[in-house]
Amino acid sequence: MTVNGTVRITGTEMKETINQFEQDRRSNGTRKAVRSLISEALLIWMDALEQASAENDEPCRVSMTRTGCSLDRDTVIRITVGMGEMLSIRDVFLISAIVDEQRASREFLMDFAERPKQPGNAQRLEQLLSDAFRDPSARPDMKRCDQAINMLFDIIDVIPKPYRAQPFAVISYIMWWMGQEGAMAAAISALAIDDQCSLAAIVCSAVERHIGPAWTSET
Repeated sequence: MTVNGTVRITGTEMKETINQFEQDRRSNGTRKAVRSLISEALLIWMDALEQASAENDEPCRVSMTRTGCSLDRDTVIRITVGMGEMLSIRDVFLISAIVDEQRASREFLMDFAERPKQPGNAQRLEQLLSDAFRDPSARPDMKRCDQAINMLFDIIDVIPKPYRAQPFAVISYIMWWMGQEGAMAAAISALAIDDQCSLAAIVCSAVERHIGPAWTSET
């Protein structure tokens, strides 16, 4: 995965998108603002995950020669702003990596991002996470997870440091879900930027207590 354009994204670009999102929320309501911000970015992200799941060769790695799974600057900004502004958006990008589209469709993910407190959405997301954690047969799609991690690392490479906490936190959770040792390092990186990042704190606690998803105890 590569980010189109090698020039780093500026804080000004990030703030402009944040301001536009806040204005859209005031003018049009949260649902329309969320859809306007991330609907296209989510489709691009999901396409890349599905491509990785379907491929029989090595998962897409960080490489400037890989163009088939590139993200444009606008997509990077929208994903980053969304993760930072609403935890429901962050959770959508997280769950999309550890759960396939048969169980978490694009339509559900978009609806959850827009309406996280809607009872049906909240219960379904909680069930998906619970099943992934408790079911020994719920093994990671390693290629899908690798794709998500590499996209997030490439995003981190081009965004200003203050905006990297949530992408690092999502990486830490996916790595923890995969049983990878890098989970703690990613979580610490998130907390070094934002010591109130609850997702990163949860991963740190789980790693320190040697708690992992059920599938890891079966290997």
